[in-house]
Amino acid sequence: MNFVYESDRLFSLFGYSMSHGLLLLRSGKSNGAPETRVDILFRDVRVMEIRAWMSGIRIEEVSDPRFLDGQRSNPAAMLEPGLNIYSIASAEHGDAIGESTAKWQGFIIAGRVQIEEDKGEMLGPSTLVPDSPIKRWAMS
Repeated sequence: MNFVYESDRLFSLFGYSMSHGLLLLRSGKSNGAPETRVDILFRDVRVMEIRAWMSGIRIEEVSDPRFLDGQRSNPAAMLEPGLNIYSIASAEHGDAIGESTAKWQGFIIAGRVQIEEDKGEMLGPSTLVPDSPIKRWAMS
């Protein structure tokens, strides 16, 4: 596995655009990090098994497709050239995340992942998606 990103911050599934395959996870400003938010954008998402919110996050790129073995949804059938498997691990609420402390593990099959930390507001647009494919990420 190749390390991509790790943080003890609280992240939530902030938005998904089916037509563009964009998945945005976001950590807003908080007591622990009052100045910044963090956006994690996965592009060309084909498969995901994640939680709606994660207390801490560890993302690794997995090179061995056997990582997906045993998944009832048969995600390996969605693998194509140019796509990657990303392991997503999270701790329990209030715990720190690390390789030995992950309490939950999911995955995403997608193209690339981008990470940006900025001073934007929780409901503001992401700098990773300058031309948002939809007006709002939330359902109305």
